[in-house]
Amino acid sequence: MFAPPVEEIYPQGFSTYVTVEGLSGELEGASRPGHFRGVTTVVGDSAQRGAAKLCFLWSKDAQQSIIIKQMVRDLAFDTEIVVLPIVREESGLAHVIAQCLS
Repeated sequence: MFAPPVEEIYPQGFSTYVTVEGLSGELEGASRPGHFRGVTTVVGDSAQRGAAKLCFLWSKDAQQSIIIKQMVRDLAFDTEIVVLPIVREESGLAHVIAQCLS
């Protein structure tokens, strides 16, 4: 698993982020400004380093899946995005974990 320390991803003076225009500010993004910018920056960094060759996302996070797929297409990352069906606990609570593999 690719799990570098925060300082490696965001070194002092870091000021570059990945934003997927038009998709990140709608729906959930409207109530969570900056959330998808953080997600795409981390996934994009992992993909750029070759650490994310296969990324599994839950269909529950449809907007996030669409945004990440668009970023991977636009930036020509060699990363396959696989969207999995929703998995729920016995209580009905949906899993929200994403997993990217090298």
